[in-house]
Amino acid sequence: MTHVRRAGAVVGIVVLLAGCRVDARFDITTRDDGSGTLRVTITVDADAVQQLGGSTGLAQTVPLDDLRTVGWTISPWTRATRGSQTITLSHPFVDQGDLVRRVVDLTGPRGVLQNPTVTRERGWFSSRDAVSVVVDVRSPSVDIVHDAPLAARLRAAGFDPALLERQLAAQLKSALHVSVVVHLPGGHTESYDAVPGSIKALRVVHGGTDWDRVSRFVIGLMLALLAAAFLLAASVGARRNRRRSAQRTGREELSDRAVPM
Repeated sequence: MTHVRRAGAVVGIVVLLAGCRVDARFDITTRDDGSGTLRVTITVDADAVQQLGGSTGLAQTVPLDDLRTVGWTISPWTRATRGSQTITLSHPFVDQGDLVRRVVDLTGPRGVLQNPTVTRERGWFSSRDAVSVVVDVRSPSVDIVHDAPLAARLRAAGFDPALLERQLAAQLKSALHVSVVVHLPGGHTESYDAVPGSIKALRVVHGGTDWDRVSRFVIGLMLALLAAAFLLAASVGARRNRRRSAQRTGREELSDRAVPM
């Protein structure tokens, strides 16, 4: 497992492009059944593109094979505005636990996104969907110290892992710019641009009383009541007609008996 995978793909890219600006937009899209898609769009500035030799250099230098191996769909690097380059990584998730794993792929176990949750509530006349995630850009970390094999290799090469981690953390703090966009069922979307050095427990909620469903229920109930009333009226009318017919038959029989022979 490469160091970029352990630290998270996004943080790994920023490390490679230390001193350059990297914008990371995370899109979390959920569906009615709690599944969805996690997508991150990474944009690096023109200085980074030039530093690494254009889109070809970016493709060769930025290691993303680990993500492809675990099912991520990764676009080619493409030219954006003012000489910048952008790449998109996406992966479906089946439930909340799977979303947690996908977030760790991108940002690491203690990265800029943490503890994502997906909430679904369904009732007869109401529904509520929510996504929560902690966006922590106080001090993005590559987590070198806790990566024992990497730390050992760095010490063997004469580097202090703790000092290197602090230096990289300072570069990450100024280079990485994060935004999160949450898309809930029903077309509800909210976005958040993280303030450098901040932490926020982001929660996006959508739902409530489904008045269309209430209206359909009321209309259905009224139609059912009307149908029952018609059936009751028809039944009463039929019984009344049978009684009248029986009474006429009885009178006719009495009249026949009263005729003299």
